[in-house]
Amino acid sequence: MKDNTPKNDTLRKFDKNIRKKFMAQPEEDKANQLKAKTFILYPFELRLNQAKSFEQKETETLRLIEEHLKTYKKCFVATSYGMDSIVLMHMVIRAAKNIGCEIPDMFLNDTLNTFKEEKAYWGKINKLFDIENKFKMFQPPKDKDNRQQTVWTIAKKFGHLPDFRRRQDQRKKGEKGHTPECCNILKKDSMKKFMKSMKEEERYDCHFIGTRAQESRMRAMSVLQRCRTYLITQMFPHPIRAVTPLSFWNKEDIYEYYARYNIPKNPTYKIHNIDRMGCASCPAHLNWEVRLAKDPTEEGFGMLNANLGILAKTDVPRLEKSLEKLIKFLHNKDSGLNEKGRERLHKIISQHRKDENLDNFLNPRKTIEVKGVVN
Repeated sequence: MKDNTPKNDTLRKFDKNIRKKFMAQPEEDKANQLKAKTFILYPFELRLNQAKSFEQKETETLRLIEEHLKTYKKCFVATSYGMDSIVLMHMVIRAAKNIGCEIPDMFLNDTLNTFKEEKAYWGKINKLFDIENKFKMFQPPKDKDNRQQTVWTIAKKFGHLPDFRRRQDQRKKGEKGHTPECCNILKKDSMKKFMKSMKEEERYDCHFIGTRAQESRMRAMSVLQRCRTYLITQMFPHPIRAVTPLSFWNKEDIYEYYARYNIPKNPTYKIHNIDRMGCASCPAHLNWEVRLAKDPTEEGFGMLNANLGILAKTDVPRLEKSLEKLIKFLHNKDSGLNEKGRERLHKIISQHRKDENLDNFLNPRKTIEVKGVVN
């Protein structure tokens, strides 16, 4: 099997002698070594697994899921209802039916920071997959005054918008980095409370996650260090097995799976011109400003305006950096913006450059009720 790793790839930092020795072996010997490896992968092993055919990946992934369903007494799937998550859900359901076990529960954290099209899609998929009785949705806990918490109220409370750069800066200073406060409050607290309330005999001991190594260097390094199955001892009230069956899949494999099994795509991607699912207004990820500026809807653009408004009150240097990104994007002839979009973006840049005392923190979206909510 040929290794097509680009020469400048950041993961190409491994012992070349080991790689050369491994590649010189017969294919059968290499395959047996890959099967035996259960904890640490070399980067070239990751690339070799990513280079396998769709059929090989599908077969191996189903087998991995089946083995965990056989081994652990109670599993759940952590899902965002994005494309990768839907593939994982579909495969877990298939695997459960193959071995005749109960279909695991499907856990979704509704951060109340989603586009309206997403919730309609959740219900559509639940009905299509016949898992309406397996769907568990967690919403953020209310604050001490019994008010609903959102990313905007949390930003107001802590005095800043979420930013993974803060964690990186902390680590550079030798301090312990932390997950943005909104991630803990909006995504984790309600689930932790639910898990903690369970009797010991009812506890979940395994969960499936739809992440892929191709998505980011951080996720690739996670696969290299822990492979596709590992034990989590701190995130939940009790130790629980984590499995990432799609770690070796590429984006093309995901599209191929959708086509082969005729799965309807989440319309949110097209309507809002995005390529990944997550918190709709999330300003923690790189180039969030451009992502929201490209959104042709008023809903998405309202989130951009809300984020910039918070930065104007809490972090002017970061606001200036965000505005510089937007100005650069506005002047890019390949931005893809139409005339209306350019005018709209120009207006909001001018507004924030002139006025640092903007409106208060408001969530511009309305919530839509969905069955299976767990508060």
